Amino acid sequence: MQACRSYDLGPDMVPLRATLLRVLRRLPHLRPRRPALAVLACAALSACATYHALPLSTAPELLPAPKMALGMQQAAQFALAHSPDLAVARFQARLAIAKARQSDRLPDPQFQAMGAPPTVHVPGLTDAYSLGLAEDLEGLLTEPARAEGARAKADQARLELAWSEVQTAQKAATLYAQAVLSAQKERALARLAAITRNQAMHSAQALRQHNTTIANAGSDLSASLDILSQRDAAARAALMARAKLKAVLGIEPNARLLLRQVGDPPAISRAAVIRALASVDMRRPDLLALRAGYHAQNEAVIAALLEQFPAMNVGFQRASDNTNVQTNGLTVTVNIPIFGSTQARIRAARASRAELHAEYQARLDLTAADAWRTWHELVLLHRQVTELEQALPSLQQMAERARAAYAEGNLSPASYVLLETSLAAREGELADLKQSLWQDTIALRTVLGFSPLHAGAERKS
Repeated sequence: MQACRSYDLGPDMVPLRATLLRVLRRLPHLRPRRPALAVLACAALSACATYHALPLSTAPELLPAPKMALGMQQAAQFALAHSPDLAVARFQARLAIAKARQSDRLPDPQFQAMGAPPTVHVPGLTDAYSLGLAEDLEGLLTEPARAEGARAKADQARLELAWSEVQTAQKAATLYAQAVLSAQKERALARLAAITRNQAMHSAQALRQHNTTIANAGSDLSASLDILSQRDAAARAALMARAKLKAVLGIEPNARLLLRQVGDPPAISRAAVIRALASVDMRRPDLLALRAGYHAQNEAVIAALLEQFPAMNVGFQRASDNTNVQTNGLTVTVNIPIFGSTQARIRAARASRAELHAEYQARLDLTAADAWRTWHELVLLHRQVTELEQALPSLQQMAERARAAYAEGNLSPASYVLLETSLAAREGELADLKQSLWQDTIALRTVLGFSPLHAGAERKS
């Protein structure tokens, strides 16, 4: 027996099952004569699904931050396990799969019953009745196409969930790189801000003592304020990236999240891009989901074509009139398609299939365009990062010598501040380049249908 629903009315009210059993016991003709009917009713009630309340939460359900420092790979895995948005996507996938399975069913047979007792009491007259059982042949004819379409829709829902998981990992990894490298840039600018602020204070004191010009003091003050503005912008970027990362991870916003430093992402060669694009349509979840959706719609076209034939219901009927003449017969009901509704459904199904075909091709074309655009940007970024990393050690050595010379009074403040400003600017530029490098690398791996991360993406701080 198909499961039905019953409702638990709570401890203050009589449960539904007990109520119905009490009603059955009060029927005098059922208790002594029809005990099997009561047993059948009890069995039906025991097969019913029961109602369970699902109250809404009144407070956030966020997790504390892990005590250990997370690497990029660990952060992505944590997001896959605890992301609130991903939890919603999983329930949406279950709902889509359940809806798809609803159409993968054979049509239910139709049972008809009719009773007609005579209105006059004449000897020889009996109660007339009619019993019939019919089945929709069109539903049986289209069932294979509908079942195949339902399986394709279920596959589409699973693949769309897989693509949501890939995008969640990509977002977590990108925010991780932004948080770590923005903090690195903030530290470089904070060190420079302390130097320029100290220089501005000395210049202001010298101006009060008439030992410098207002142009020099104003220039030092303006440089200090500029660096402070840059430091604050980097601090806001780091704070925003951390806040967004905590949201993706499902972590409390005020929790202290420890992150490891990141190294340089591995380069991706042109040959690797060519090989990956050749098979990306069989690997990337969103493209596979579009293929499944197209397959489901193609089955819908087949079902619509089968429905253009006259719909037919065939059944068996047994009847008896008031004179107790009994008959057995075959009933056939045929739908006459003369108003074009079937053809309209066929045109709509074909139009939907054409739309999905165009959408899939557009997504495939965009994949190739995004892959090559991102790869060319990566080539440029790798070259810029390499050049800056090669030049930065020399600049750091010069800055260290300048600090020693300035402390001994052998270097003017202006020259010292200039070297420190140049060093901080290059370190901040390197952090920005690496942030773009990580973002594009993660994006390219995602576009090519690979995991957004690479082994050894992070290093211990």
